[in-house]
Amino acid sequence: MTEFWNSWWAFAFMLAPFAIGFSGLLMILVMAYQNLDTILHTFPNSGYVIRQRMLWGDSGLHSRFVLTSSLAAIALFPKGHINRGDLLESELRNLPHFIKHRMVVAWWLCFAGMAWLLLAVGLLKLTTD
Repeated sequence: MTEFWNSWWAFAFMLAPFAIGFSGLLMILVMAYQNLDTILHTFPNSGYVIRQRMLWGDSGLHSRFVLTSSLAAIALFPKGHINRGDLLESELRNLPHFIKHRMVVAWWLCFAGMAWLLLAVGLLKLTTD
């Protein structure tokens, strides 16, 4: 197995999770500038969105990215926020489908990249000892 880790396949195997994860981050960054205003207008009365906007703001690169990322997380797992009353289900239904789909895909890409990276590091650790 050590000959694998000395090949170009290993390089590609270790580079792939970064490419996958960074593509998810890039999608969130693009949404931060193209879709954040639409997202914020969709949730005018949801407590979670109002608190996140007050906490992070929506003017700089970092604040728009973190705000979009946290709002994408509620698109992925909205039930807990709805049950607590932090998010109105009617406003979630008004979120344009293509934006919600992008949010979910971006988070899954980030998750898949992180899981792949953890698996790759674990395999590397197991085979080199």
